[in-house]
Amino acid sequence: MSQPEVLCRWRGAIASHFQHLSKPQARVLAGYSLGIAMAKRCALAATAEALAVLGKPDTVERRLQRFLSNARIDWAVSSQALAAWVLAAFSGTLVVLLVDETSLQDKLKVMSVCLAYRGRAIPLAWWCYRPQHWPLAQVALIGRLLQQVAAGMPAGKTVLVQADRGIGCSPQLLQRIQALGWSYLVRVQGQVRLRLPDGRCVAFQELLTQPARAWSGWVWAFKKAHWQRCWAVAHWQRPHEQPWLLLTNWPNAQGHWYGVRMWEELAFRDLKSGGWEWQRSRVWEPEHANRLWLAMALAYVWTLSLGTQVIRHKALRQELTRGKRWAHSVFRLGLRWLRRCISLGRELLCDLLLIPHVPILSKTVV
Repeated sequence: MSQPEVLCRWRGAIASHFQHLSKPQARVLAGYSLGIAMAKRCALAATAEALAVLGKPDTVERRLQRFLSNARIDWAVSSQALAAWVLAAFSGTLVVLLVDETSLQDKLKVMSVCLAYRGRAIPLAWWCYRPQHWPLAQVALIGRLLQQVAAGMPAGKTVLVQADRGIGCSPQLLQRIQALGWSYLVRVQGQVRLRLPDGRCVAFQELLTQPARAWSGWVWAFKKAHWQRCWAVAHWQRPHEQPWLLLTNWPNAQGHWYGVRMWEELAFRDLKSGGWEWQRSRVWEPEHANRLWLAMALAYVWTLSLGTQVIRHKALRQELTRGKRWAHSVFRLGLRWLRRCISLGRELLCDLLLIPHVPILSKTVV
């Protein structure tokens, strides 16, 4: 397939899932996301140069600029449409949502909710803002993003939300997650006070003092919130310097499940220095950055989808990698396949194929 053919099919897929966008807006979004994946950069000039099919680089760059500054494009509605598309294409019954904040030097911060997927994390909802200028209180902001994702969640899915110590130490957030009918597995500070069934009150860190140990049981946490009942899991594996002190409302949860949260860090690296080079975008206005994230997220999930196609077909793996095992991520394989198809005129999947590897956590939950 040539680049014009790929763009035409990709634009059709986007138009069918982003029905709130006009035809010109869907056309630019399709071109923007394709250009990011082709250039492996999200900077306007580099993306425009990769889209020769749309016209002169300066003309295309100006078109992309207008897309970012177009207030009529509601990025929140668009991210909700993206989340619905991703979750509908995701074949797993267990949905692990990762909540975290990342920053762009001292320019911007982003709170995001991502779908854990094959060692990476797909952005489903996000909000960009300037440092120290929260658009909402933290719990309200995360709650808003989770609600957006919940609106597109298919029936029959089991949802587990994970968060780190900077976010997970909020009883109000845990209550919001539980109110959605979801489970949570969050890491908390060692100083968090727990009341044990025998009536003792201890700091969480006192329950596990040596590595290669584990502890779990029912506790009451958050004294100031009138003692919220939950399941505590203390997990300390070598060579980690500190234990994972976790709270959950899922008694079957295992300590090693929390390792999935690290996939979001790898995804942030892909969006920055390891992939789209967000740090070089020079898009500092939060409203504009939110629309840029839409294009980046769309390019990212499509690339992961193409990488999934490669992993599932032995002939494609042999064509793109060396040896029986490959050392490349699903993201890297997707990039290779996209460029190879366009360079050689090969058939390319212009839709989403998201099939998780099983088991994602444990046979207990898949």
